[in-house]
Amino acid sequence: MTKFTLTNILWTSISLMLLTILALGYQPAWILLVITLISYSLIVFGGVINVNWQFFMPVICRLPNDRNEIFLTFDDGPHQNTTEILNLLEKYSAKGNFFCTGKQLEKFPLLAQKLFQMGHFIGNHSYSHTPYFPLRSVKKIKEELQNTSILIEKYTKSKFRYFRPPYGVINPTIAKGVKAVNMISIGWSIRSFDTQDREGNKALNKIKRKLKSGDIILLHDHSPKILWILEELLRFIKDNNFNTQRIDTYFEQNSTYASKLH
Repeated sequence: MTKFTLTNILWTSISLMLLTILALGYQPAWILLVITLISYSLIVFGGVINVNWQFFMPVICRLPNDRNEIFLTFDDGPHQNTTEILNLLEKYSAKGNFFCTGKQLEKFPLLAQKLFQMGHFIGNHSYSHTPYFPLRSVKKIKEELQNTSILIEKYTKSKFRYFRPPYGVINPTIAKGVKAVNMISIGWSIRSFDTQDREGNKALNKIKRKLKSGDIILLHDHSPKILWILEELLRFIKDNNFNTQRIDTYFEQNSTYASKLH
């Protein structure tokens, strides 16, 4: 049972109780009923925009381990910056996880093949990454995920079932679409906000301050200072004896944890 379902049960129970009290002539119950509705709306909205709440469906936001492994993830690519990102990862012998959109995969097919051939992971980040993605029907969401998965398989000759929701937004429709195509949703434990940092210092310092084993770090191929942020971060990772890992490799090595997702 999801947190959304439990919230609905609780809200319905409280609302019925208040309506009963109101019917018995206790007028102040109106105020409590309004407060209950506002609270419910705020909780649901929080569940939509906070992927870590796992409000509508299970979402993997950390990958616990005692091997000092962390997971670098890059959203929205491939992009012109991706080649330099790959060069930096190779320089520091690091593994990356690229959650790509179908449109960008079609735009940079050779780059998609290259990043996989260099030992990195490609995940599904929808086809369009449109701001209207959360408003689409279950059918359209399924089509976006399936079309992107077809492209990933075409370029990598491998099947992956890991999905990252655009903007980290999840609602009941997205949850149904993801479940329909039997995919596992991947979130993050550290959101760097690198796309909003023109200098890069805030994003880098936030990651360095919070980083611990099992963290999934959210970065973007197209953020303005991604190359500087990444090189400084890779140096920090090396100096602090962290290991970077592919998400799919983690699940292969931790079959007991992976079995809980099915």
